[in-house]
Amino acid sequence: MTIKEIREKSGISRAEFSRKYNIPVRTLEDWESGKRKCPEYLIELLDRAVTEDAITNFECYDPKILAEIGRLYRKLLFVLNEHGRNPYPLADAFPTKYFIMVFHKAIHVGIPKSLDNEIAHLFDAIDVEDWARSMTTPCPMQLRQYFVLALTGYTGD
Repeated sequence: MTIKEIREKSGISRAEFSRKYNIPVRTLEDWESGKRKCPEYLIELLDRAVTEDAITNFECYDPKILAEIGRLYRKLLFVLNEHGRNPYPLADAFPTKYFIMVFHKAIHVGIPKSLDNEIAHLFDAIDVEDWARSMTTPCPMQLRQYFVLALTGYTGD
């Protein structure tokens, strides 16, 4: 695969690719035109990075949505137990998956109508296929904080 093919796979312009992956535009131009040869190891790394970025570019991995998932997950935990204990310490890696697990358990206990409405609003905001794919793809490390902070009740004040 060539650098140009990798950039085209990313779906972004040369300037955006340059900014995103911290590569000078002139260097990209030289690689794409064949003036200079990009090292093979870098081609492999960029291909992997672009592929991973495409896989984890889910609507539900938006920071605001992750914070909302964390906030509602916290409320569901209090439905399940009076202390809001989280039985899933790895929930931040797969926030949508663990949200569904806790939601399913809370349904059997009984979810207050207002919380049920908030959850319905969340589900309406996210594409079902996007949610499903995110359940098997780990949340990127740099985004997990949004879920974790909301889960712990941190409001930023």
